[in-house]
Amino acid sequence: MEKDFISTMADDLNVALVSMPSQNYWHPAPSIVFLKGVLNRENIKSTCFDLNHAFLTRFGKDAVHWCETGEDYINDYQYFIDDYIESFEGYSHIGASVFTLNSQIFTRLFLKRVRKKYPEKKIIIGGNGMVDNHTDLSTITRTFSDEMLQTNLTDYVVNGEGDLSLPALLRGQDYNFPQMNDISNLPIPDYSDINFDEYSKPTLIVTGSRGCVRQCTFCDVHVNWKKYRFRPGKEVADEMIHQYKTYGIKKFHFSDSLVNGSLKEFRVFCKELADANLPIEWRGQFIFRSGMREEDWDNLAASGCKGLWIGIESGSDTVRWHMKKKFTNKDMYESVEALGKRKIDMLYLLIVGYPTETEEDFSDTLELLKRSEPYKYNVEVRCNIAMLMPDTEIFENKDLWHGDVQLWKSWTKDGELTYRKRYERWKQVHDLTKEIGLKSDTRIEQQEKLILRKLEKENELLVNNL
Repeated sequence: MEKDFISTMADDLNVALVSMPSQNYWHPAPSIVFLKGVLNRENIKSTCFDLNHAFLTRFGKDAVHWCETGEDYINDYQYFIDDYIESFEGYSHIGASVFTLNSQIFTRLFLKRVRKKYPEKKIIIGGNGMVDNHTDLSTITRTFSDEMLQTNLTDYVVNGEGDLSLPALLRGQDYNFPQMNDISNLPIPDYSDINFDEYSKPTLIVTGSRGCVRQCTFCDVHVNWKKYRFRPGKEVADEMIHQYKTYGIKKFHFSDSLVNGSLKEFRVFCKELADANLPIEWRGQFIFRSGMREEDWDNLAASGCKGLWIGIESGSDTVRWHMKKKFTNKDMYESVEALGKRKIDMLYLLIVGYPTETEEDFSDTLELLKRSEPYKYNVEVRCNIAMLMPDTEIFENKDLWHGDVQLWKSWTKDGELTYRKRYERWKQVHDLTKEIGLKSDTRIEQQEKLILRKLEKENELLVNNL
């Protein structure tokens, strides 16, 4: 149960904003610098502590593995945390940003150490990692925030958007707000506590929208973001120009599910940056769609766009329309050609083994890879086996699948689609990617180990059912 509302004068407030591993650490954690901007606007003092970067820089891949699985823990992790939190002595509140489910294991240990050393300080946690649900690991839970409250490891939980909730909580006011309808005029993230020299790829994160204009059947973005909202394109461009002039950092990544959800504002954004003619480079997640003109592609390139992550999912029109992606093969191939001619990097995000996917559908995905060969120096492929995640349309539609939720099967016109068949298709995609000379996902070996574990489980189930 949460404690009574805080009742403190702003002059007495000083918040340590702390990023929880595990997330990308080659750039500053975005949530803490955004929240510092929010608190600046409210005249509340705060300092950013990028613990995610400090911890993962110190311990590397082994620490990432522990954060994500709970395996191979070493005592040095606790010793590091104990040393790090010595810096929190002068703060009235400690805010932990639980970015994803991969932050839960670390956060649990972190809060235990903070609570032991500073029993008098108020602890606040927030972030998507408290409610995420894309795993079958017993160490990760959908009720993480409840667990932290019940074990007295936190005093408060901020759900949803912290723009209004965090300042209200700190001022002792009701902090349960519905999602904002208007996200224009957002505070500008404040990186003044960040030493960019410590980062391997200094990059600033920018948010142009929240939510997604699509409601894909396999995705649960709509659970956290009920409505798609976007900022004016000029405002986003102005923020990037301001940040470049303030910090001298040229590289930007978008946090958006889609940078071009509003084609109208996306056009304005690209034109503004193109006209500014600054050495800015940016990357973001993009969807193929009809209506793009040659002028739009030219402005995209001139705006400094260097790469786009594209949720293609499948080379099959049939599969994508079932997914509700809402773009055609004509849109897809015209877009690939337009981006390829302008040498803009494309990261293909693919899914194999979707419940309705037939051999013919899968062959369309292989055809997409083959037709991408002319742009092989600008195309990277990341392919995953289709998952059933709670709160998604395909998970809830029990007519589409049967069996174990992790090793589910489905019926297509080709027969039963099993986990082994999905693995074989995954393997074909990566083999063809390598053969053609497209860039490959660097995590293939790690992914395959996890897949083979599931195959062992599937074999065990088959034996037990004999």
